[in-house]
Amino acid sequence: MDHRARNPLLWLAFAVVLAVGLIAVFAAALMPYGTSYGMMGVGMGWGAIFMIVPAVLLILVLLAALGAGTPSQTYVPAAFAPAPSAIEALNTRYARGEISREEYLRSRADLEGRTA
Repeated sequence: MDHRARNPLLWLAFAVVLAVGLIAVFAAALMPYGTSYGMMGVGMGWGAIFMIVPAVLLILVLLAALGAGTPSQTYVPAAFAPAPSAIEALNTRYARGEISREEYLRSRADLEGRTA
């Protein structure tokens, strides 16, 4: 099995074990024996906490494992984009018609270190 395909499955297994462990820890720490009132513990609030907190942690671990916070493409603003080389700038000016063919050939030869 490919490492990339197995990695999310390992994270999923880890998240499930973590969620079950947290439920057990919360139940043991917050609900000592003999202080509960019925099957739901100390009212409806504790039952919701015991279900919501591990579920939220499970979702956060899964999102982190699947890379939800990492951008898929890196955006570089125009102000930080690398400047074009001199030859590229010269080619662009010639393509736009800003300079004549003679001026383009002379400048290109000068940039390449040749004599015109």
